[in-house]
Amino acid sequence: MAADTAAGAVAGGAAGTVTGFRIPEMSLPFPGPVRRGDADRLRAGVCGWAEERGLVGPRGRARLESSRLLDLGIALTGRAEPERAEVLLAWFLWVLLLDDRVDDGPWAGDGVLADFAASALSVLRGEQERGGPADPMLVALAEDLWPRTSGLAGAEWKARFAGHLSRHLTAQCTMVEQRTTRRSLRLPGYVGLRRDLFGADVFFDLFEVVDGIAPPDDRVTAGLRAAAADVISWTNDLFSVEKDLAFGERANLVLLLLSERNAGTLQEAVDQAGTLIADRAADFQIIRRGLPRGARDSGRLADRLRRAMRASLDWHRSVPRYRPRTAASAAAASAAASGSGAGAVTLGQAGLARGAAASGSEMVDPSRTPPSLLWPEFERDPYPLYRRLREEFPVVRDEPLDAWLVSRYADVKMGLSDPRFTSRNYGWQLAPMFGRTVLQMEGREHAAHRSFLTPAFRGRALTWLRAAVERTTADLVDGLVARARRGERELDLVEGFCHRLPIAVVVTALGLPVADAPLFQDWYQAGFSYLSNYRQDPATLERGMSARDELYAYLAPYVARRRIAPGRDLLSVLCTAEVEGAPLPDDMVLGFCGMLLGAGGESTDKGMRSLLANLLDHPGQLAAMRAAPDGLASAWVETLRRDPPVQVVLRQTEEAVDLPSGRVPGGATVACLVGAAGRDPERFPDPDRFDPSRLADDPDRQFTAAAGHLAFGAGRHFCLGSQLARAEAEVGIRALLEAFPRMRWADGFRPQYGGLLTRAPERLMVALR
Repeated sequence: MAADTAAGAVAGGAAGTVTGFRIPEMSLPFPGPVRRGDADRLRAGVCGWAEERGLVGPRGRARLESSRLLDLGIALTGRAEPERAEVLLAWFLWVLLLDDRVDDGPWAGDGVLADFAASALSVLRGEQERGGPADPMLVALAEDLWPRTSGLAGAEWKARFAGHLSRHLTAQCTMVEQRTTRRSLRLPGYVGLRRDLFGADVFFDLFEVVDGIAPPDDRVTAGLRAAAADVISWTNDLFSVEKDLAFGERANLVLLLLSERNAGTLQEAVDQAGTLIADRAADFQIIRRGLPRGARDSGRLADRLRRAMRASLDWHRSVPRYRPRTAASAAAASAAASGSGAGAVTLGQAGLARGAAASGSEMVDPSRTPPSLLWPEFERDPYPLYRRLREEFPVVRDEPLDAWLVSRYADVKMGLSDPRFTSRNYGWQLAPMFGRTVLQMEGREHAAHRSFLTPAFRGRALTWLRAAVERTTADLVDGLVARARRGERELDLVEGFCHRLPIAVVVTALGLPVADAPLFQDWYQAGFSYLSNYRQDPATLERGMSARDELYAYLAPYVARRRIAPGRDLLSVLCTAEVEGAPLPDDMVLGFCGMLLGAGGESTDKGMRSLLANLLDHPGQLAAMRAAPDGLASAWVETLRRDPPVQVVLRQTEEAVDLPSGRVPGGATVACLVGAAGRDPERFPDPDRFDPSRLADDPDRQFTAAAGHLAFGAGRHFCLGSQLARAEAEVGIRALLEAFPRMRWADGFRPQYGGLLTRAPERLMVALR
């Protein structure tokens, strides 16, 4: 289909396949939304409710409070009394979060969304199973949102509302199936599906209950509802064309018009969509004028629907994520963002065709849309997108993510090392789980806490840790040898080796029973998922916090014993350390332990996976490593450069900072794309090639703050565990190569990489003999 071709071309970065288009000037003959004096209080209240209920974390709450995302929901509350307006706004946020959850990740696959939908409907029907739901969104629905809502209405309304919510959730499931199977959508079926996908009748029911409107006769108002739903949902489609093309989304009125009605160009399809919206608004007016005289509640509902349609159009025209900018406003914004305008752009600016008319009509060129980290393609293969960012958008505002992306080596290194790029982002990224840790600290506080940790990873301590690495490696390799002797022809080295070694070493370093290492694997995975949960999935947030509580409960008695009788392990170092004459409090000791599990487990695990994959993908290099095992250090360094396990590191600016490629404003979250920097051809010629000789002149240097790659960071926050990571990889991989001299990929297997903030092969299926 033409829409598929267009979407694929833009997502893949091809230029010229999709022509630019202008959003038509639109107006609706309806009154504007009611302006509420308590809008700020409503916004703060629903954001606090969402965080308290675990629907968002601190970062999600901050974004909601500072963005325009809730403006439409507030507009939809109309003149409702505050208590009732809070109910509608909470539903708006609940549906918005569910929509993001479905769209932005793999959560909805494998029947998970269908199970969620069934559980939600059981809540509304009073049929939930004993013990209640576990998902935070379902808990919020069962314990708070539905009781508040149902208290405003009678049985007939509640039954009708449950049916409409069922249709909305069913439509979500249908779209997930369509995306999974790539089944073609057809325009006639899409119209009804789109109404349910938006949840139009859910919100129209809420209009009735929060305004105290008696349910009008469905035979009278069904046409009003349908026309209003089409205007609102099609308006969203019209303003989402650029975004949907970028995401490869096919469920969009404009793209279906393009593919089914032979609209010709994308501009013609956009214009057709604008005409259809105007026609449906006219239909609404005709139906409204035909309402029976004296149908007071029908008239009140019609007025609510008119204001909702107008609110939707006004909101879409005003929100940067959906609104392409005029040429004049883009130039002004570019100058303000970058000073001289060198390289720094935003999504709206970059989506402009250079020949936009002086009249101010909005022009979009989808081929100039900068990649967003929310694009699914980043998890499949980020490197072509990194290349596009480096070449076209080296310093760019990622509006959907609410962060600035920097991708060139010089810019990323400056972002990681310049003190004007602070680590205060860990206040919302890390502190909610582990409290205040060394990663979040700056200046004297950072130096004081790092000073007692550094010796635990250097000198005699490192010698002791290396011995632990050797013992653990020997045990793991012996286990693999035994499995091979028992006749297992193929083994997964992720499950059998890479995933186990780093955690066992961290557990040993802390002086805890190594037999408990499997417990720590579950805890650290849940914790790291929380830290990297940029999509703010509620279940991930909840599991991360519960894993933290389980870990702390486990560690508490060990901390108490180390306070009394310390040893030479890292936990004893933490329990006996003093800062400005005072010992570290227990919560800080526990937080450091949690942080070390994530940092020491996740990154080394995934780094070793990529090292093994690179060696097995390059048999010549593998043979060289076998002949000269000392060269393994160079292969490890090259893997860290080419395939860093941590792809993105966040920083925060307090003031505007000029990078070599452009300016980042003050108060911004900055995503330093380490994965892009490692393949910058200006710093590393032929960067996609795996070449262990590239940084081989001084391999020892590559595990210090003077390293040429950025996998361990740079500057004051350079990774404390770099030498330990080196020992784990070199000892572990060397032992594997010695034990299995004929190790190769299993027949037909090719490693599949996955992940965004951290990245590595998901499995390593090998034949050992």
